[in-house]
Amino acid sequence: MKRLFGVLAGMLAACALVPAASSAAGPVAATGGGRGTTDGVHAFSDFGFSVMRSTGGAVEGHFNCLMAGSSQFPGFTLMAVRGQVTHATMGGSTASFDGVGMFLAPGVFDKSAATFHVEVTAGGPGVGTLHLTLLTPFLFDLPVEHVLHGQISID
Repeated sequence: MKRLFGVLAGMLAACALVPAASSAAGPVAATGGGRGTTDGVHAFSDFGFSVMRSTGGAVEGHFNCLMAGSSQFPGFTLMAVRGQVTHATMGGSTASFDGVGMFLAPGVFDKSAATFHVEVTAGGPGVGTLHLTLLTPFLFDLPVEHVLHGQISID
């Protein structure tokens, strides 16, 4: 019985090391910038972000998304979400990250504290995607955008 527990303990210890080794080998940066589109023709937003994960697992970065006049949201002529990235998950050609910062929509919401979630897919025009969800001050799930001009990279 002691031998069985010794074998099981060794196997569990070996399994516990595998995720740490594989996550260290994954992407450590997600960067991008450009214009997004929801219909493949018209600009929807201007965006920029840089998210870095250290070898120790710490995440830092920033995100900025501006919709100024080119977006078609009734009641909004200008909307911006920007802030610092607090958490990120990166793997293969996709990344998702969360952050805290501010939301601005003059006439609707003046500058307010905000939290947000972003999902991106690597690629250039027509391939890369960006999906922004504003979590606070209210839940606002924006449509998925494809890169119209620019690039999203996950390395």
